[in-house]
Amino acid sequence: MSSCAETFIIQLGAGKVGSPLARLLFEHGEHIADDSGVRLRYGGILRSNTMTFGDDGARRSIEQGSTAADWTTREPGLSLDALNPIFDRFGQPSDTHYLMVDATATSETASILLEALGTGIPVVTANKIPLAEIPGWFDHARAASRRTRAPFRYGCTVGGSLPVISTLHDLLETGDTVLAVTALCSSSLSCIMGNVNRGVTLERAIADAVQRGFAEPDPLVDLAGRDALRKMVILAKTMGMAVSMEDVEQEPLLDRTYIGFQDFRDHGLERLTERLQSARRPGSVSYYVGTVGTDSHAVLGMRSYPDTSVWGTLEPSENLFLFSTSRFGDVPVSVRGTGGGPLLTASGVLADIIKAAQVSRW
Repeated sequence: MSSCAETFIIQLGAGKVGSPLARLLFEHGEHIADDSGVRLRYGGILRSNTMTFGDDGARRSIEQGSTAADWTTREPGLSLDALNPIFDRFGQPSDTHYLMVDATATSETASILLEALGTGIPVVTANKIPLAEIPGWFDHARAASRRTRAPFRYGCTVGGSLPVISTLHDLLETGDTVLAVTALCSSSLSCIMGNVNRGVTLERAIADAVQRGFAEPDPLVDLAGRDALRKMVILAKTMGMAVSMEDVEQEPLLDRTYIGFQDFRDHGLERLTERLQSARRPGSVSYYVGTVGTDSHAVLGMRSYPDTSVWGTLEPSENLFLFSTSRFGDVPVSVRGTGGGPLLTASGVLADIIKAAQVSRW
């Protein structure tokens, strides 16, 4: 492997994760090249209807935002044909090493990711939607990766920068039997409920999660539990189970659908507060936790644990993943920490990019 082999990144999305990712890459590019032997460069960044080219264009576009002159209008749709302006500048995929990164949160990237893998372009994604919500997509992606030997890394879809998927892969690939995974997988709900466990009002806990970047600007997205549901499905699929979103036995956190956060604040905040208070018992903490087992049975809902247990020691926003396996017996393998939020997620994506670029260079 060349001591400074070039990999050109094609990045989909320049928002909550994509922007800090680019900043990390520019800030640490020289260190990455010296340490890993891979020099990461930008081929381009694509947004919904614009794109920019090269390191200089990417840097200015990220620094100046949507008003940057480097953003140029592109043809609608997402397919490899949309990347021809990049290939014209830096070479065709047969001659130039590219790596595609999905930093969006949309199903619209699903087809181009499969196209990339099918033509031998490695894919790194932080986008949970294709993996969890599009029937058959996960299996097609892994099959394409095996067929073309193009790395497919999705570690940041569950746990952000924490080594959750990699730990699960290591256990499975070394022949261990994973009997069950129990997970507090939503950083936003951990932040909210962890603060409520400490006596903070629900309204203040929600505001804190938004301010710290763990929850969406519209916290209903997090309170509905859909993000946690997607992560449990991805864990199940990684374990080889044919589990869909509909297969998970989910206990909703909200009592009904709200048309917006103000509607929830006016009509649902007090009811959810009462529910969380009633769920807690003296000497216990409550979290929104999921479990998936070898019988393909997956559940997600409110659970209470003694505050003397590991659950009682969690800081607000910490995730906890417990892997019960045959080899490790009664003591589960645990992965714990704060892995979510834009910057930490972006750092995890960057780590996956480096690993994918190294593997595909051999």
